[in-house]
Amino acid sequence: MAKGSKRAGRVRDKWRDKQWIVVYPPTAFERKPLNYLPITDITQSKGRVIENTLFDILKQDPSQHQIKVFVQIQNISDGIGSTIFKGHEYTKELLRSLIRRGSSMINNIHDYTTMDGYTFRVGVVAFSQRRLNSSKKHDIRTIIHRLLEERIPRLTVDGFVQEATNGKMNDSLLEEVKKIAPVRHIGIKKTKLITTPESRAVQEVKAVESIPQTQQEGEELA
Repeated sequence: MAKGSKRAGRVRDKWRDKQWIVVYPPTAFERKPLNYLPITDITQSKGRVIENTLFDILKQDPSQHQIKVFVQIQNISDGIGSTIFKGHEYTKELLRSLIRRGSSMINNIHDYTTMDGYTFRVGVVAFSQRRLNSSKKHDIRTIIHRLLEERIPRLTVDGFVQEATNGKMNDSLLEEVKKIAPVRHIGIKKTKLITTPESRAVQEVKAVESIPQTQQEGEELA
């Protein structure tokens, strides 16, 4: 053997170290397998965000391929991965197909909290039949915000997820907005989970712990 040469070692097959888990969609949807994933470490896999399409979950209408849904692994037990709804959004192709000359695009983005304490950033987009002036656009944004501000706090997180993805909330928005101006499309183009009751509780504890001890004692004596 030539000087300096190394004996080739056995190549380790990393796939043999992995285990497969079955990932289920959030509780807002029907409980049936969504993804089959190989993982190496359960702890590191918790919190992983997985992208699917709405069609992957509902398998109803081919147009649902144009809506992306994000789920986050919350727990893994006995080879089963449970998830929470992390958000959804229109694909770029869908948004491009909705743009027309001679019409206006109106966007509205706000944060709303469900009755059980989940805060979502909700983006709504509307496309008018013809160009609208600034006053009409403002009125449409006001109507959208008022409706969502009244409705979402009355829904549980599962109820919100269902209405935001199955078109029910879009229908309600259309019914109100068309009273102001004719629109050819309005929908919730994007949602994003901002905080959960658990994450908010952790933040509150950290905020209290960050207060200097002398300040806490002073507040107690006040």
